[in-house]
Amino acid sequence: MKNIILLDRSKVMYKGNLHLHTTWSDGRLPAAEVVEAFKAKGYHFIAFSDHDIYTRTEEFNTPDFIAIPATERGELNPVADKNPGYHFGVLDDPTVEPELERYGHLEEFPIPVPWVGDHSPQLLIDELRAHGNLVIFNHPEWHLTRFDDMVKYDRFFAVEIYNHATEWSTSSSYGAAYWDHALQNGKRVFGIASDDSHSHDPNWVIPEYGGGWVRVQAEELTHAGIITSLKKGAYYSSSGPEVYDLRVEDGQLQIQCSPCKFIMFKAFPQRGPFYGNFETGEPLTEASMTIEEDMVYVRVECVDYEGNVAWTNPVFIADLMEKGEKRG
Repeated sequence: MKNIILLDRSKVMYKGNLHLHTTWSDGRLPAAEVVEAFKAKGYHFIAFSDHDIYTRTEEFNTPDFIAIPATERGELNPVADKNPGYHFGVLDDPTVEPELERYGHLEEFPIPVPWVGDHSPQLLIDELRAHGNLVIFNHPEWHLTRFDDMVKYDRFFAVEIYNHATEWSTSSSYGAAYWDHALQNGKRVFGIASDDSHSHDPNWVIPEYGGGWVRVQAEELTHAGIITSLKKGAYYSSSGPEVYDLRVEDGQLQIQCSPCKFIMFKAFPQRGPFYGNFETGEPLTEASMTIEEDMVYVRVECVDYEGNVAWTNPVFIADLMEKGEKRG
């Protein structure tokens, strides 16, 4: 079994939010003020994912901060005004040559998207990909997405597993069960935590921004650098805890993190170990588990004392096997 470094504590990790809104759609602040709000919270990048309008905002890019071209496509409903439908996060991928022309700044999309049958979400995903974008399955729990949709549809690169605005507003923020359903059915998809923030008011006692993010290990803070690492899964998602290091060494998956109450290894089809200092309550900052060769994947959740979570991306066990090595 190969040794592999998935997240290296000796390398820089950039903090970013991939889902937010401005006055270009239904947000309360213009883009420039949103940039300042996230800079003040120590973010390195954001994506203006306004509803059904594409943004390209290179004017906000500096050596320490970038804005990734993006949108959120929605209004794809099987039954208009009754079914909550589908929303997709859309990120420009500069590492591919698109089949169709890339979307331009403030390009608007017609809504609602016509529903022409159960293959309608796939048609939209394929269209977005053809224009040179990555696609994220946004807030599946809030949108009452069917678990079968995680298997039925293809070519989305990630599932939004934590959406802070829906935690803040409707307590339906967690999409990890949808993620596991996709993974358990052979999908190789990653997880994303984000804000879906609209107000960006720093004076609120319970803020609806800055509550979900990704930390990306990239060679450089550029559009291409961030997207390249996202596509590799070289990042983790969080609503609080930090992951410092994640690696496979001598058949052990090892993690180092900020002080946490629990560390849980989510393995399939076997169940991974669950760690906590139950007698003393002392925090955990590292843990490991033995990888069994007949596992399909393992991912890790680190939970702090306030219930906030950090999620690593899955380690696919087939990727660890040496050439010619037999699986159990």
